[in-house]
Formats: sequence, structure tokens, C-alpha cells
Amino acid sequence: MKKNILLIQFRQDISASHEKDCFLHYFSKKLNLKLKIVNAFDEKVDFSSPKKLIKNTQGVILGGSGEFYLSGNPKEKEKILQKMLKRISFFIEYLFRNDFPTLGVCFGHQLLGYFLGGEIINDKNQSQKGSFLVSLTKEGKNDPLFSTMPQKFFAQFGHRDSLKNLPKKVKLLAKTKKCKIVAFKYKNKIWGVQFHPELDYKDMLFRFKLYSEYLPKKFEVMKKKLKPSPFSSKVIQNFLKITNAN
Repeated sequence: MKKNILLIQFRQDISASHEKDCFLHYFSKKLNLKLKIVNAFDEKVDFSSPKKLIKNTQGVILGGSGEFYLSGNPKEKEKILQKMLKRISFFIEYLFRNDFPTLGVCFGHQLLGYFLGGEIINDKNQSQKGSFLVSLTKEGKNDPLFSTMPQKFFAQFGHRDSLKNLPKKVKLLAKTKKCKIVAFKYKNKIWGVQFHPELDYKDMLFRFKLYSEYLPKKFEVMKKKLKPSPFSSKVIQNFLKITNAN
């Protein structure tokens, strides 16, 4: 029987389908893993029963969001977000308590930081849209999530919000020149990455067309500034190997 990786999505537009396809790219028969997907805004999903939700599951991926911000949203969207956060809180606490293999990506990274007591802010100085050079800390270089990766590598970013501070009992694994908390680890099996390891150059072009407000410059100018990020995807590959080894 195949083992599952649970992807929790925080999207309500066409980007949900795109995110799904990007993650599916890393699943193969060789790994004997299947991607199971639920949407955090679907009220039919019972987050109050974590054991049932992650039955036969090896790990959890908390995806990104181009529609919602933990630092604040317009009135109606904020109501939707707060309702979802209340529903999912018990599930996230269960992951923390049991040190269940979890990878938070962009919004998912911020979500983990939020529930660990960190403050999420809309900081223009830390905001990044495009390809940026990630630098691993000493802890990051020795962490299995970044196994066989260079100390510096390019990754794709698309975030307005960022963590203001590193939560207690959390290790800093990576940063960029602009953003001081790009990757962290809690306990032994819970990670957050501010960048999108599931996206490559072409995927970023799609996202920029979808979310024009994320474009810091004209599309053609931004297109020329994007860079390949071959090492970034190893984060997904390493996470799947880690979960499959359990």
C-alpha cells in the first residue's frame, strides 16, 4: 500500500491547481508516495481529528497563499482567515506536540511561525518577489532538509509578509540579504521555508501573471531578472526522503 504525503492548501483560486501540479512533479513510483490534498478553507475537512486526517500519512506540507496574509486582510477576507485559523489550530498543535514530519512553504512557513508564537509583519524591507540568493547558516548546512545542497543557492520567492522574530526553541537555518528568517526548524522534524522549492523559473512567470500586484517592476523587466533555481527543489526531494525513511 502506498504511503501518503498530505498537502494542505490555503488557496481558493486557479493557483491551487498550479500548486498541486508543481508538487506532484516530485512524486514518483520509486518513492512509493502518494500526494493527498485537502483545502484548509473546506469546512468538510475535520481538523479536530488529526489522527484520522493523517492516517497512513508520512508527512504534511503546508502550502502557500497568494490571497491571504497573516499580517492582515480586507474585512471579509480577514473573517475567512480567522475562521480557518481557529479550525486548524488544534491540528497544528498536534503536529508540534508529536513532532510529526511537516514542511511549511511560504504562507505555510509563516503559519508555523505564527502558531509557535512568532509575529508576522508586512515589512517592505523584507518582502521578496523573484529569484534571490539563499544563505544557509551553520545549522542549516548540517540539516537533512538541505542535504547535498551548497551553502548558497537561488530560490524563488513571492511574499509580502515575513516573520519579525524567531520563535523560542526554533533554529534558524537560512536567510537572504533582505529577509532574516528564510528557513527554520522546530524540534527534529518540523521545518518552515519562506521560499517556494516547488517552483522553477517558468512557474514564477505563471504566478506573476496571476498576481500582478506581486510584480515590483514591469513584467518583461522582471522576467529578465529571474534566475534558475535547480538546488532549491532538493528541499522537496529531501523532505520526501526523510518522511519515507520513517
